[in-house]
Amino acid sequence: MFEALRDALKRANPTISVSVRRLSLPDSLCGDCRRKPDHFLIRINRKKPEQVQLDTLVHEFAHAIAFLEWEDTHAHGPLWAQAHLQCYHVYEKIISG
Repeated sequence: MFEALRDALKRANPTISVSVRRLSLPDSLCGDCRRKPDHFLIRINRKKPEQVQLDTLVHEFAHAIAFLEWEDTHAHGPLWAQAHLQCYHVYEKIISG
């Protein structure tokens, strides 16, 4: 399911270069999105349950889409909310088959 969601999010956003990695992160961190010179790196805590990983992927992918807003405000503003909704619709399509 994780790989299918990752691939669907990438297909839905072809103008954004995103790498996704599942890693062992501190227990307090579900994941994050980092801006690199030529792409975004989304890190997901592989120690978390699968549903948390899926939710985190949707959340962090929305940050990649709306990164300039996040960079400027460090808040989940309207651009992020719109991106999150878009990503969530992709998630819904994946889980509904």
